[in-house]
Amino acid sequence: MRRILVFCVAVSLAACVAVGGAAAQDGNQSDPGLETNGSVDVGEPETYAQEIDAETRLITWEYDRDRGGFTLIFETDSSTRITLTEAVQFGEGAGSGRIYQHRLPEGQTEIFVSVPLRAGQAAVTMTTPGSIANNRFSYVSTGQTTPDRPPISYERAQMLILLSGFGGAGLTYRVVKKRREDEQKSYERIL
Repeated sequence: MRRILVFCVAVSLAACVAVGGAAAQDGNQSDPGLETNGSVDVGEPETYAQEIDAETRLITWEYDRDRGGFTLIFETDSSTRITLTEAVQFGEGAGSGRIYQHRLPEGQTEIFVSVPLRAGQAAVTMTTPGSIANNRFSYVSTGQTTPDRPPISYERAQMLILLSGFGGAGLTYRVVKKRREDEQKSYERIL
C-alpha cells in the first residue's frame, strides 16, 4: 500500500512539473484576438504616437476595417508585459469586454488586436507595470465614425421637401374630398 501511495505522489508531481513547464512555454502564445509579429523593424522613428511608460512607446497604429481591429507597433527598451483592453462605446447597463496580456520583447513588435466597431467606434487602452506605477494608461481610438456614404446635397434636400409638400397636399385634398362625398351621400339618404 505504501508503494502505491509513493508511486501516485511521484506521478502527480511529475504531471505538475510537466504542465507547469508547458504553461511557461505557452505563456507568450497569443489569444484568438491577438496576433504578434516580433520581427518588425521600422527603423528609428522621429516621433512616437504615444509614450506608454519610460521604456515602452507606441510607434504607430492603424485600424483595419477588413480585419476588424488595430495594428499596433511598439518599441521597448527592455522586455515588459503589456495589457491591452478593448474600450468601445457602451450602451447603458452592464456588460463585458476582452483583455489581452502579452510580453513585449526588447525592440520593435507589431501586434494586431481584434476590436470590432460598436456604434461606429473602437478603441484599445494600453498599460504596462511602469504606466500603472505612474497611475496612467494610454489609448488609441478610431473616434466616432460614420458610414461611407456621401452627405445629402442641398438640391436633393430641396427635392425631398418639395415632394413631401406635394404629397401632403394631395393626401389632404383626398381626405377632404372623401369626407364631402360621404356628407353628400348622407344628405341624399335623408331626402
